[in-house]
Amino acid sequence: MKDLSQQKALLLAFVVSTLSLCAIFGSTVLVRAITSQSRTVELRDVKDQTVIEGRRIFVKHCVECHGFDARGEQGTDLHDLRAGDRLIRQIITDKALKEADLRALVGYLRTLRN
Repeated sequence: MKDLSQQKALLLAFVVSTLSLCAIFGSTVLVRAITSQSRTVELRDVKDQTVIEGRRIFVKHCVECHGFDARGEQGTDLHDLRAGDRLIRQIITDKALKEADLRALVGYLRTLRN
């Protein structure tokens, strides 16, 4: 009879341990999902702000030749640029722009679609 009680106790301990591990694993997955979603929202906000700043820089420095719609009145059509960011930054001739402004401007240009 004692062996049956020990077996039940071991089985109960196993079940409790398994449930505890599942709870820990589940809560870890949940926390990671929430944290990941939070980072995505933060990154989207940063990206949106960069694009807004890029548009401001575009209007200030580029509209005269490329037009408000960036279709290229005197300058090139800037929609669907195929060049890499590095090349685009080299092509931009305004040396007065700071590095952050260049990044924002390229970020804005990347949002333009035909």
